[in-house]
Parts: sequence; structure tokens; C-alpha cells
Amino acid sequence: MDPFTRELFLTRSVTALLVILLAVSSPTAAKCCSLGGGASYDFLGDPAMDIGMNSYDQFLSEEYPVSVAAATDVKEAASSQIRLNLSNNSRIDLLLTMAGESLLGKGNVTSGNATMPAEAVGQLLGNKLSLDVTALSGEIYKMSLAAEGSSILGDYSLEMPDGERQNATAEGKWVT
Repeated sequence: MDPFTRELFLTRSVTALLVILLAVSSPTAAKCCSLGGGASYDFLGDPAMDIGMNSYDQFLSEEYPVSVAAATDVKEAASSQIRLNLSNNSRIDLLLTMAGESLLGKGNVTSGNATMPAEAVGQLLGNKLSLDVTALSGEIYKMSLAAEGSSILGDYSLEMPDGERQNATAEGKWVT
């Protein structure tokens, strides 16, 4: 697992764990088990655990503020990153931004031990992403990709500065 993916995984795991711990540790968390408004819940027949509630959503209105962070779709974010692994053992990392109906990007193309700056222009229609990535050294990657959630998969055509063309595949991740 590369360091970026590992850090993203750890961040999301810790965040999920904190949300669960906060929800479970609040005094009102026990009240969420009511089966309807105004019901009383007798936990496993133990009268000491009889929890009365005025309504099923009472726990939302008590002393603890509730905030919900909506997870945005990476494809709808103002800017997002993609990391593509190419079948020719190269990698493309881009930061994409929406500009009207187009995507503009800047990043790097890494091939072997050499990393060079690159720029991209493209368009996203539904889950279809088309990108033209131009490396500083003159290579042009014309990509036709499909996004499913945060996964990206597709084909590309590489045009070398001397006119030689290669066709291959790309796969990667799209993150915010």
C-alpha cells in the first residue's frame, strides 16, 4: 500500500472510530433503541434498564449538538486528485479542478526514476472521464476512462514526441 493510500485509510478509520465512540459514549445513546415515539424500552426484560423516551428522535434534541458531515462525491468536488497506474509501469498524479464544464489539471508523470510536470484538460460526463495529459517532455496521453466510485479504469493512447504511438491501459483511484 503506498503512503498516500495508507494515510487516507488511517484517517478515515480513525474518523469512523471517533464517530462511533462519541455516539456510544453519550448519555443519550442508550435512548436510540426506542421502537417508536412515546415508547418505553425494557432492555432484555431487566426493569433496571427501563428507558422511557418521549419520541424516537429525542436523542437528537438533547444537550449534545449533532453535526453530520456529508461525504461528497469526488467527481462533484471543486477539486480532487487522481492517481493512475499505467500498464507501461508509469504513473500519473493529477490535481483536477472544475472550470465550467471542463476539468483542468496539473501534476506529474513518473516513468522509471524520472518525474516530470504535466498538465491535463478533460471532461467528465456521467462516469466517463476523458483526459488529455501532456508531459513537459512532450508525451501526450489521450485517456478514455470510466469511474466507478473512487476507482478508475480505462484505455489510453500515448503519443511520443517522435510520433510513435502506443496503446495501453490505466487503472487507479480518485480521491478528494
